Amino acid sequence: MAPTNEGKFRAIIIGGGPVGLALANGFKRADVDFVVLERYPTIMSDSGAGIMLWSHNVRVMDQLGLLDACEGRYIPVDDKTSIKLDGTQIRSGSIFKHLNTNHGYPCMNFPRPGLVQTLLDGLGGDESIIRTGVEIKKIEMTESGVRVRLSDGSVEEGSIVVGADGIHSQTRGFMQQLAKEAGNDIAKDEDPMVANYQIMYGRAKRLPNAEINTFYETHGTYMSSQISADETRMHFGIYRKLPAPATERKQEYSKEEVAEFVEAFSDVMVMPNLSFKELYKNAEWTRLVNQPEGLLKHWHHGRIVLAGDSCAQMTAAAGLGVNNGIQSAIVLVNKLHEMLKENASPDMETLDGVLEGYQNVRRAESKTVCDMAARMIRVNTWDSYMSWFIGDVVFPWMMPEEKLVGKISNGFVNGMHKFDFIQADLKSGKVPWVHA
Repeated sequence: MAPTNEGKFRAIIIGGGPVGLALANGFKRADVDFVVLERYPTIMSDSGAGIMLWSHNVRVMDQLGLLDACEGRYIPVDDKTSIKLDGTQIRSGSIFKHLNTNHGYPCMNFPRPGLVQTLLDGLGGDESIIRTGVEIKKIEMTESGVRVRLSDGSVEEGSIVVGADGIHSQTRGFMQQLAKEAGNDIAKDEDPMVANYQIMYGRAKRLPNAEINTFYETHGTYMSSQISADETRMHFGIYRKLPAPATERKQEYSKEEVAEFVEAFSDVMVMPNLSFKELYKNAEWTRLVNQPEGLLKHWHHGRIVLAGDSCAQMTAAAGLGVNNGIQSAIVLVNKLHEMLKENASPDMETLDGVLEGYQNVRRAESKTVCDMAARMIRVNTWDSYMSWFIGDVVFPWMMPEEKLVGKISNGFVNGMHKFDFIQADLKSGKVPWVHA
């Protein structure tokens, strides 16, 4: 059984991705004891979808003292250009430059390993706080704590379990089962997570005809793509609407299904001078998966609470999934830190009130984010006549990039959270931060 500091509040974080590591960075600076459990053999992996870290979370990286560590690990982007499947331009503008001007921080387009390594750097190389290659076998709750039994026979004890273990969250399943055993079948209230789209994401060697520092997005009937490049590499996501909505988990696509997907995009341009066919030939790796969409009603039960994709799922089209999860990590750490200042050994009633407050704040904000992401993928894939007309006819005509970014900045980005208890000299831009 893992050693614990008797009487000291301890968090068990399940999932060693960006959201789990954001939680770990917050707990470390809040002086809250914690451990990270990851079922894969290593936290680092050369694969993984690209992650566009928006300005509000880049500000958090600055607050954590990690801004310098970010340098050289992300693909810089200034402009965004939308094109049709044949490569003709729909609109173009300096959306990312405007976001930088408005908030004092750029958007950083990370390969997943780059962001993970940066967050690991924030933990100072302490290997004792991360355990890899261990899978959850059982979660047990008592009035005073929680026990996590692992696949290697060991046990981790703590005060709370935070499930940041992604779309196919084991923590979510254990939480719902424990609630049912306690007479509260919260799973019955939930709508299913539904996949309407699939995505092939990957990395390729940069080709001479691939433009750097511009984020390209292709729009077309039931198809879309997103790609950016620096001097050496290209990261991309290729989207397609599924023939029918899927609620069952798709474990893996066969080689034949992947080949059919690739063939369907053979004539699609991902940049004005770069076809998907050429991109795919130069890919170093790719992965084809479904992208479920949905938002849980119940984010906590007892001493278990969820964050990130385990409770709020969306397609990657808006680049908001990881960003949304990091925001949940920040709010949860803030609320627990505030609680522990008043009471180092909170009872179940106190803890439940804190977790309910976290859920109330973040579920409402996540609903907005999920709705934004849902609208964007449907505009990009011309899901209906109205989606095409509003997104690619009305918007380019009525709303230039600077005006569009202004609405995003004032109504969304500037209201996002930072750690309440970490003192840092942070930047600002034209649009004031709500949480300054």
